[in-house]
Amino acid sequence: MEENITLIFHGFLNLTAKEKLKLVEEINSYFDSNDREPIRARNEAEFRQLDLSFAGKSCKCCGR
Repeated sequence: MEENITLIFHGFLNLTAKEKLKLVEEINSYFDSNDREPIRARNEAEFRQLDLSFAGKSCKCCGR
């Protein structure tokens, strides 16, 4: 697998079953939609709200 895909898949496997299900639902919604821009915009807005300092937490994708 390509490096980026390996990294993201590693993170996916570190999610709980409930988190995996939610992510798959979100991805399916994205691919089922003919109007993907609102989905992308919502995700960008939510991403900007994240605290990326990881204070006391580790990254689910890379483990750091």
